[in-house]
Amino acid sequence: MIKFFVYILIGSFVLIMFFTPARNYMNSLFLRDKAQLKEEQIIGTVSGYSPRVEEIQKTLKDAHFDPGPADGVMGSRTRKAIREFQKEKGLWPNGKVDSKTWLELNRDKEALKKEAIAQPLVLPFEKYPQDVKSEEEIARIREPQEKVTKAKLPQDRKKQIQIALQKAGFYKGKIDGKIGPQTKEAIKAFQKAKGLKTDGAVGAQTWAELNKYLKE
Repeated sequence: MIKFFVYILIGSFVLIMFFTPARNYMNSLFLRDKAQLKEEQIIGTVSGYSPRVEEIQKTLKDAHFDPGPADGVMGSRTRKAIREFQKEKGLWPNGKVDSKTWLELNRDKEALKKEAIAQPLVLPFEKYPQDVKSEEEIARIREPQEKVTKAKLPQDRKKQIQIALQKAGFYKGKIDGKIGPQTKEAIKAFQKAKGLKTDGAVGAQTWAELNKYLKE
């Protein structure tokens, strides 16, 4: 009788050791397949080239995530960029484009479009009309543009500022889209190095200099 109970205990132990991981593995496969099916319903198949994937890659790149080349192929770098995007948006970071991720991607895409349209035009010296000669006259023309640019910046623009400062070697903090004391000091140091007014505000001239580092 005792041997019988011993055999039952050993059998239970074997079941727990070998069959529970197997069950968990099957469950994970099922969940992964379910997520893949949801993704295909939203953006179509990702087994080869996909125009939707290319669109996602461009949006991620504009939002300063690194999906790799915008080739329309859902590779590991694109998956990683999606996970990073999901983490920032407070979504489940599974790297799959579900309905919530798709919604956030489209929101960012529209926000970036509006930001590009709203960006004030700042002309270099040689592009101003010929009758505008002095720096004082140019400053008067730029003044309303400076006021627009010094207004409350959108989150994406704040991140761009931090990224540009980081590339220029003036900022070593986190890219969090918050213009705190550390970012302010980095802006001032950058302005001083470029011979600009050291006010810690990203006006048109400061932005024009920072933007050079974003294009590198």
